[in-house]
Amino acid sequence: MNTLFVLIAKQLLKLRTPARCLAFGLVLLIGSGAVAWGQTVTLTLSSTSPWEVPAGVTEITVEVWGAGGRGGTRTSAGVGGGGGGGAYSRSVISVTPLQTIPFSVGAGSTTTSPGGDTWFSSSTTLMAKGGNSAADNSVTGATGGNATAGYGTFKFSGGSGWTASGNGGGGGSSAGSASNGTTATSATGATAPTDGGDGGDGATDGNGAGVAGSIPGGGGGGAKKTGGGLLANLEVQVETAKSS
Repeated sequence: MNTLFVLIAKQLLKLRTPARCLAFGLVLLIGSGAVAWGQTVTLTLSSTSPWEVPAGVTEITVEVWGAGGRGGTRTSAGVGGGGGGGAYSRSVISVTPLQTIPFSVGAGSTTTSPGGDTWFSSSTTLMAKGGNSAADNSVTGATGGNATAGYGTFKFSGGSGWTASGNGGGGGSSAGSASNGTTATSATGATAPTDGGDGGDGATDGNGAGVAGSIPGGGGGGAKKTGGGLLANLEVQVETAKSS
């Protein structure tokens, strides 16, 4: 699936001797006499870079997911392996009010190339790798995005797609905010950990395409073909913007 990243900005008013802690991806500012408000902003493929830091904000938490890989297509009879889920990275970043910061949201793969990487500020500041795509006319499931190749304070890998047998391979889930993604073990797409995106189901009928992975970063399911023309898989969906 197409990936997203979430910026959680805290503005603090009348703060005295604050203590700070990070929990569940939120920056919590705690102190005597402190009054704080928080805003969550989701940026997607349709969002325009750069992002402007709100007035009064000096620290943000940013989460990024790599995009999901494509499940395998078939031009000959057989089944395709599942696509890999995207990786996850998170960091707390110091910023300047009204600063503009570039970003790039990775797109889900429609070829045998991996899903796109997602980064914030630069590809070496905070970045999560996209999941790998299954090869054409191959039963082998693709591996998930690799956390060690990404950048961030907290990093988790995406799950791998199922190596298909009898039906198209289920896609691997993306990583969650606190654990690696789940590897698919059947035609059913893998169920993601907290905050991750599920993998798409592999095809189970005589001639069918796989199902798209879920937001954010779920890998696509593999196709199944018993005859006829090209069968492509489905790999990703576009996330809609939201804020709270």
